[in-house]
Amino acid sequence: MAATTAAWRAGSASGVRPRGIFTSARTFWLALAPALLFYTALTLYPMAQVIVSGFTDANGFTGDRDFVGLDNFTHMFTDDPALLDALGHTAVYSFFKVAVQTVVAFLIAVLLNKKMRGGNIYRAIFFAPIVISPVAVVFTWSFMFDPTNGSINTLLSDVGLGSLAQDWLGDYDLALYSVILVDMWSGLGFSVVIFLAGMSTIPAEITEAARVDGAGPLRTMWSITLPLLRNTTGLVLVLAINGALRAFDTVYLMTQGGPGDSTELYMTRLFDEGFVRNNFGYASSMALVVILVLIGIAWLQNRLNDEQRAGGRA
Repeated sequence: MAATTAAWRAGSASGVRPRGIFTSARTFWLALAPALLFYTALTLYPMAQVIVSGFTDANGFTGDRDFVGLDNFTHMFTDDPALLDALGHTAVYSFFKVAVQTVVAFLIAVLLNKKMRGGNIYRAIFFAPIVISPVAVVFTWSFMFDPTNGSINTLLSDVGLGSLAQDWLGDYDLALYSVILVDMWSGLGFSVVIFLAGMSTIPAEITEAARVDGAGPLRTMWSITLPLLRNTTGLVLVLAINGALRAFDTVYLMTQGGPGDSTELYMTRLFDEGFVRNNFGYASSMALVVILVLIGIAWLQNRLNDEQRAGGRA
């Protein structure tokens, strides 16, 4: 690289540019141009459109829009009770998706990390829901939740617990938690795999030394495994928060926000505003808030990782 830079500078000073370097740079940009074109057309341009529309009253596909400044954002958090309800549901959804799922995934990973007969089979079982189509997952669980012929109520009746049978997706108080259960079931395996990958990087000598010093399994997990999995845990949390804030497909396919608005989440509300009510400007402002929150979370995670690496070097 140094030799190439020196050659370029020498050629520039003499008024003659090295032909090979120029050709390589041109070839590089020509090869990169299609990817940049698609990225600009499919990502950057739509994102710019969302940002601009968030400050307007854009309505549907008519193209008519007027600049309204921060009115959309003000209305969002002060004069939209339906959105506030959706935010409350999203908070409950996020608690289970982030806190509960992360803890359960970590405990399962600890168990699977131990040498056991059939360990690979158990890993495959937990990871299997990840590779199943969301539509297939929703169809299967919707059939299981069916209040009349669903396998859950049928099983409860067969074991003498028919009194516990419920209309799982039709009950206003149960529908949200039923959907949360499905989403946790389908996403749990991914967190387990990430934790297992992190545990595989922990040197066996460290945990063995802890056992020799008399540390029990709980002490080893608390004092060694968890601290060494800080970056891994951060990654799992960031992905879980990302998934919770963007949760849409499972909820929309199973309940479409119902019954009533009991399962209405932030993203289903955004979809309703943009593509049902044609309030593109308002929906764009809602999308912009999510984008900013996700960028902030990613920035915070990167900063924590940088501080940890700096502390390790110190």
